[in-house]
Amino acid sequence: MKDEQILAYFDGRGTVEITLRGREVAQGDRIAAIAFELGYTLHGREVITRGQWRMIYLRDDSPDVRQRAQHTGDRLRAGGPLFPQTRPPVGMPPVPGRQIAPMEAASARQNMTAYETHGSRGLVIIASFLGIAFLLLAWVVREALGGAIALLVAAALMGVVAILTPRWMRNWYEYNRQKVTRFNQQRSQQWGPPPPPAPPPPVRGDGRDSPGRSGS
Repeated sequence: MKDEQILAYFDGRGTVEITLRGREVAQGDRIAAIAFELGYTLHGREVITRGQWRMIYLRDDSPDVRQRAQHTGDRLRAGGPLFPQTRPPVGMPPVPGRQIAPMEAASARQNMTAYETHGSRGLVIIASFLGIAFLLLAWVVREALGGAIALLVAAALMGVVAILTPRWMRNWYEYNRQKVTRFNQQRSQQWGPPPPPAPPPPVRGDGRDSPGRSGS
């Protein structure tokens, strides 16, 4: 799928559904990076078959995201690159750490979403189930001492994995969060911080203090 085809999906509509087939599945991170630039957030990803995915994006209408989408549209209409340069302007010190590429940031955002949606419970359950299965097999083949010991070792390893998985997943989430934070900081050097929220509308009074009234 070419970039022009991907851009055509994110034309301002509220919901975007993209079905990827075969080798197109490998373009998921690039599609997510383009969607980010145009103000869309991944809402869901469905695995229809092993070689067919459906990705659902929703338009984000928050002010800072709309500003980002506007910058992207202006840049593309001017013949600029699809992704902005993250190098700091002349005279501004760079954000500490290595430069994060748009596709890398897109992958990190999807990893964060996966953890926020599913957590680590599923992996803990799988590891625990495997540990129990190894214990049962060790009991079945208990007369074969070597095989039983190997299965008991595997069961113990699965127990350790089940215990440590929540910590590993939290560290993995934090690692991805730091990537996304650094990418946003590098990107904000080009455009500045997001605009403040609009002030609330004035409260309509009863007209006694409105212009043209004497108040008497």
